[in-house]
Amino acid sequence: MSAENPIDELAALFVSLADTDFAGYSPLYEDLARAVAADTDLLAFIGGAASPNTRRGRIPVLFFAAVHDATLANPDSDLAAVYRGESSADAHGALVRLVDEQRELLTETMRTRSVQTNEVGRSAVLRPAIVAAAGDARQVALVEVGPSAGINLFADRFHITYDRDGHAVARVGPPESPVQLHCALRDGHLPPLEPLPDIVMRTGIDLAPVDATDPRQRRWLSACIWPGQPQRAATLTAALDVVAEGRPRLIRGDAVTGLASLVGTVSDDVFPVVVSTWALAYLSAAGRQTVLDQFDAVGAERDMAFITFEEPRFTPWVPVFAPADDPLRGDGTLTAVGLRTWRRGEVGTHLLGFAHPHGRWLRWLESPER
Repeated sequence: MSAENPIDELAALFVSLADTDFAGYSPLYEDLARAVAADTDLLAFIGGAASPNTRRGRIPVLFFAAVHDATLANPDSDLAAVYRGESSADAHGALVRLVDEQRELLTETMRTRSVQTNEVGRSAVLRPAIVAAAGDARQVALVEVGPSAGINLFADRFHITYDRDGHAVARVGPPESPVQLHCALRDGHLPPLEPLPDIVMRTGIDLAPVDATDPRQRRWLSACIWPGQPQRAATLTAALDVVAEGRPRLIRGDAVTGLASLVGTVSDDVFPVVVSTWALAYLSAAGRQTVLDQFDAVGAERDMAFITFEEPRFTPWVPVFAPADDPLRGDGTLTAVGLRTWRRGEVGTHLLGFAHPHGRWLRWLESPER
């Protein structure tokens, strides 16, 4: 990618997204991403519509979310019918027509909103990570970085089936839960799923926390789900209903300046477990280091844990040893599950495993000693 040619750079980002995340998972978005990458007029609009402070790598998914939001608001549009699978019209042509008709709206959306964590499937990865992090702690406080609506703060309220080669090997969580998740285990070990400690506090800090009871905010989260995947959309709706009932305490603020103090609100008899799922990428490298330094300071005074479910480049403190030719690559952006713990003043960092960014599959490595 060339920083001297923003159009070529943006085109390369769309192609990379098509190759890495959409291929074999979202055929509609894969085709659209490749078509957009070849449409210089559309790329020019997208580049100009995004806020100058939007991280370049997030512009393609932000654009797709803004377009999806417009189709949800205007279900009679040609593109909305394509997204619902009710029309075989040329998706690229329908997209161009919608952009021509909704330029101001799309620009406003891209400049006022951001793609927010909304993938409930990640709870299938977080559950064993929480078990590994808690050790013998009976009560934990979940504190999330960039929780959006707080969906993954309720991992204990979802029923999760883990399978290997198409056969269920473990089921956890309330069977009657309206949220039913499935996660395929790849190689590695069966992750630790029990005992899950009692989650007595659910909180997090976000620049724009989402109210799960607000229909407009719920629609934006639905727009961040890729079209053509009705099960993901239905699961999101069910999870938002669980959150609306549970009402987690979500704080509006900057994680770099406010996260450590939020951890400080956890009572001394409760073990804080901070979780981050695809959120650290939105912080600068200096901001991520500041958060880690603050946690090291907090951890010198009390026991705590930090679970990261992120691209390895955003958690350089986690030792990642996946080779470049690892067979896990190519099925979603490789995401590392890391754990940093502070116990009795001692710091330990472990790589727990790798997973699909949406929790579709998990490769669990050896659990750290408790």
